[in-house]
Amino acid sequence: MLCLCDYRTPADVLSSLKERGFETLLMPADPSLPDPVNGHVDLIVFIYRGDITVRHDYYRQNKALIDAICKKSKMHLRPSYSSASKKYPFDCGLCAAVVGEKFLYCTKSTDISLISRFDTLGYKSIDLPQGYVKCSCALLADGAIITADRGIAKITQAEGIDTLMITPGHIDLPGYDYGFIGGASGLCGNTLYFSGNLELHPDSEAIKDFALKHGTKCVSLGENKLYDVGSLVFI
Repeated sequence: MLCLCDYRTPADVLSSLKERGFETLLMPADPSLPDPVNGHVDLIVFIYRGDITVRHDYYRQNKALIDAICKKSKMHLRPSYSSASKKYPFDCGLCAAVVGEKFLYCTKSTDISLISRFDTLGYKSIDLPQGYVKCSCALLADGAIITADRGIAKITQAEGIDTLMITPGHIDLPGYDYGFIGGASGLCGNTLYFSGNLELHPDSEAIKDFALKHGTKCVSLGENKLYDVGSLVFI
């Protein structure tokens, strides 16, 4: 099992992943993205059902790594020819999420190739007011989500997605006031791994109880405060 990680992922988190048998691959910086998040996996790739979507410019710069990921995981490469920039909302074109047969995206930011793909697949597309969709939402095993974004929670709840609203903040992301719960976690099977110590979050008990209700176990990978690494992406 592979885990794609930001090149700045804390050392104790990487060690914990390796101790659990995961092979970690550090994603190099994307110079098109803002410096604090230029290694965030949820901004660099979008993975779904054996396909990996990567912007063509990033692929060209890191061809050997992306090809190796595809070979190890037997995934098919889907290049995106959209451009990115350091200014929101043009930095989060691939930061969408799939919950069951619902595609969570943002009209003003999401890559048109992803929108078209899920429209063709017949998924229900849910337009959210936040461009950092995947980063803002921790996904649970049965399709429930955890978020600190009230705008997202209002819409997902109305769409029948069980949603736990948590306190904003309490997650480190150097360069910004705080990070997001989706960016500080990653789902693998029925386990939600956290990049840091979940117990240090003020809503830790509510998060664990909600996750358990939805068949998901929470595991902390570090000893320090939760750290937004742009999601831990397991393949």
